[in-house]
Amino acid sequence: MRKQITTIVVTLSLIATLTALGIAAGLGTTVIANIPFDFNVSGKTLPAGKYTVSKGATQGVLIIQNAEKGTSAVTIGRGADSKNDGKASLGFRRYGNQYFLASVTDGNKASEMPVTKAERNAARGNNNLAMEIKPELVTVSATAGQ
Repeated sequence: MRKQITTIVVTLSLIATLTALGIAAGLGTTVIANIPFDFNVSGKTLPAGKYTVSKGATQGVLIIQNAEKGTSAVTIGRGADSKNDGKASLGFRRYGNQYFLASVTDGNKASEMPVTKAERNAARGNNNLAMEIKPELVTVSATAGQ
């Protein structure tokens, strides 16, 4: 019984700590960008086009939408250090001809996306060796809105 109570107390303490740390995570405003290439978000491939990235209802959730093509994806980002230079942008990790959304910043706040299984596979290239290819980092300028 004592072990169960200790486990519950530790779990609740951990949840409270992570919640407090996550409050600052996420974007402060919507970000809009024209992305000139197909890219992957949370295992889903989205076509090139004009995208809006906005905060979801839950902390850390980002919604990536292309209203013209009717495509969208949802991902969970974690707060990241931003240059606070006032420049909005989307960052991508590129492996060959595959792009993976890596970060979004509105110029003040930034959010980083986790590496997905599809990205890990792309990093291995055509071989199944444990060696991973270093990605090229690609930045697309954006505008911060609303």
